[in-house]
Amino acid sequence: MESESRLTPLMGLTALVTGCGRRDGIGRAIALELAGQGADVAITDLETGAARNLGESEADEVEWLGLESTAAEIEALGRRTVALTGDISSEATARNLVAEAVEHLGKVDIMVNNAGAPHGADRGPSWEIPVAAFDSVMAINARGTFLMCRFAMQHMLRRLHAGEELAGRIVNIASGAGKRGFPDRAAYCASKFAVIGLTQTMAQELGDKSITVNAVCPGAIQTSRATARNARGDAPDPARRGMIAPAVPRPGMPEEIARTVSFLASPNAGYITGQSIMVDGGLLMV
Repeated sequence: MESESRLTPLMGLTALVTGCGRRDGIGRAIALELAGQGADVAITDLETGAARNLGESEADEVEWLGLESTAAEIEALGRRTVALTGDISSEATARNLVAEAVEHLGKVDIMVNNAGAPHGADRGPSWEIPVAAFDSVMAINARGTFLMCRFAMQHMLRRLHAGEELAGRIVNIASGAGKRGFPDRAAYCASKFAVIGLTQTMAQELGDKSITVNAVCPGAIQTSRATARNARGDAPDPARRGMIAPAVPRPGMPEEIARTVSFLASPNAGYITGQSIMVDGGLLMV
């Protein structure tokens, strides 16, 4: 039994992961990693279909059905799942997403906030970007993370107050852009600084309540979103950003972020909270 628990440390736990509809996205990788470690996983995105899979060919889009395909992969691992849709920046929707996950899977032990705003009009000098674009990024990345944390925490605390043994885990996907600023990224950097601030504050609030809160900060990860950005010519200029090459000379993979999240969600990480862990190949050593 001990060896089995080491292989599936999340057995008996239930996770809720946002932003899981992209075929090579970080959210899907996280959901599959948690399921592979034994967790049942509720997954969310704005919509169920393949329309959000930017950077993929038409043939791939026909084969890939967004959340539906991710859910099928989770079930193939022998775990329960439910695919939910909605805008996490809406208070009512965020509340309902947590409630529906609980209704279908019984509880939420692990909350992973991965959903993020698409890159677009927010990219440019601070004095030029549209205010609406700034607000949109903040609404999804900062407000959405806050709302999902809020309702997941309320659910976990109700269980704790009812006398249930609890080892709650919240993992927020932040960024190296939440630790230092970069030109032409005012909205994104502000939103990710906010995520790290929320993470540290909530960790202090929940430290004596058997709930840990941490953030994972990806570097350059090979996803469809990054591929689409490169194809548009929107890739950041390393010289302008004042960046050096990472110590590990390659892009990261979504699975490398997923394994870090899985560890933070596991019983092995019970004494880790309030941390923002860089997974960027040594790009930012801060």
